[in-house]
Amino acid sequence: MPEVTVTAIVIRRRDSGESDRRLTLLTRELGKVDAIAKGAKKGASRLAGSSDPLTSARMTLAKGKVNQFVTQAQPLRSYRGLRTDYERLSLALALVELYAAVLPWEQPVESAYDLLDLSLSAIESHPAPIAALVWSELKLLEESGFLPQFDRCVVTDSGIQEQDPWLSPTAGGYVAVGAANDFSDRVRSKYEVLVGLARTAELPEPPPKLRFAEECLLAMIPFWRHIADTPLPANEALKREMRHAHIGNGSDGPG
Repeated sequence: MPEVTVTAIVIRRRDSGESDRRLTLLTRELGKVDAIAKGAKKGASRLAGSSDPLTSARMTLAKGKVNQFVTQAQPLRSYRGLRTDYERLSLALALVELYAAVLPWEQPVESAYDLLDLSLSAIESHPAPIAALVWSELKLLEESGFLPQFDRCVVTDSGIQEQDPWLSPTAGGYVAVGAANDFSDRVRSKYEVLVGLARTAELPEPPPKLRFAEECLLAMIPFWRHIADTPLPANEALKREMRHAHIGNGSDGPG
């Protein structure tokens, strides 16, 4: 079988048979690919550690008649800070779920791999991890070509006119009150949320703090549902958690 060695981050893992794991990998060289790690469910397997989600490794992939297989793996990074903090782990798993859902298969984009590595590092260490996730999701929207227009109406090109403006995933962002009735998927947000999202999208790195960080994150979920067109259980679980408790938002800073 022909082989290729790649740098990969595991963004999804499913059991396959009694002892194997099917992995979705984001690789720098090949883009998003699926591969089977045979025997990886066994504790003694040399592939066990490298097949965990949120693990970076150098992997050798062999192409079979139908599937690709991981034949060798050298761990590079495990983002240990994510694994020892439940809140940060929840945020990171929600992010990689979006990568798995929206990136195209087998289209190498080196910047997407580098962005995910940078984003996981930020969520791992940032003093306001939700602010880091908001920035990370905005950059993924930009990378994938789906970044909404938050600060100007997508229909009239007017600035934000309302304290409680409308957002529409099908429209592609903010819709002024006069145009909102044309979009059945419209949802209410806040002026400060839209301004925060627009400003954060322009930053080269996560902001130190972000006002209304949780509301910013919740405002993007309808867009992800629309773009992914597939269930997003980790993001839905995160939404439920945020509605019951305020976690890691650093929300006392400027928007």
